[in-house]
Amino acid sequence: MQSFAYHSPTKLHFGVGVGAVADHMADELTSSGCKTALVVTGGGSVRRNGALDAVLKALEAAGVRAVEISGIEPNPRVTSVDRATTLCRAEGVDLVVVVGGGSTMDASKAICAAAGHDGPAWDLVLDNSLVTDALPLMTVNTIAATGSEYDNSAVISNIETNEKLPLASDLLWPVVSFIDPAYTITVPARQTVAGYCDIMSHYLEQYFVKDISPVAEGLIEGILRTVIRNTPVVLENPADLNARSELLWASTLGCNGIDNTHFEAMAEHIEKHWFAPLEAFPVPFSRKDVVEVLKRSL
Repeated sequence: MQSFAYHSPTKLHFGVGVGAVADHMADELTSSGCKTALVVTGGGSVRRNGALDAVLKALEAAGVRAVEISGIEPNPRVTSVDRATTLCRAEGVDLVVVVGGGSTMDASKAICAAAGHDGPAWDLVLDNSLVTDALPLMTVNTIAATGSEYDNSAVISNIETNEKLPLASDLLWPVVSFIDPAYTITVPARQTVAGYCDIMSHYLEQYFVKDISPVAEGLIEGILRTVIRNTPVVLENPADLNARSELLWASTLGCNGIDNTHFEAMAEHIEKHWFAPLEAFPVPFSRKDVVEVLKRSL
């Protein structure tokens, strides 16, 4: 095992009711001392599943003024980030609260960074070292997929230059993330499966490294088994909150470093990771089995 440093400054409230915004967000907002929050959303799903309404009620209860901005697209564009940043400055925003999935959370991290930068947001994407100040961020995740609620990075697109590039900084860790599996019940089946493939790709990329630690290997294998066993359950019964909880927790841990601990660079980069029908996956899920599944899927 190699030396490493691991630090995850994000506080998590997880679980139905316990993790719900209604139970904890107002207190967290009051403790933050913030006065005006930019509430960032994508499409209309956060209104239909009740997540946005819960957030707005928590903001009102804490005496925090809400400024809403919606329409963040999948693969968030830097133009949306610039639009939101302009609003932040005009309204005196001192906190960003995002309600949605990975793209919306990625855009919000860029917004937090750009609000503290005297220039266009794309400057920060091209040179992450320019991120020297950022607004605090709270997240309410509504899909099991990217794990962006528990990491310090984002991916931003620039249509004009045809580029899609990463943005990462220790200033972009969410201060608090609220994770309630009840908000994922209404996610369509196709998007649900796509999210679970995303989860598995994160872990497989970390699994196939040179000299992986047995601790990291065991964590990843256990999480992969969790995804494989619970995905069919959710597809058959979307309201199964126990299965939704397991999958959402697997998603949350995917990109925050706890399962790879930064060992040597990846020995093999997995370019394709779409899989055969779920029932074809072997269980238990050994390392040899992973290799065979990948061979069949390429």
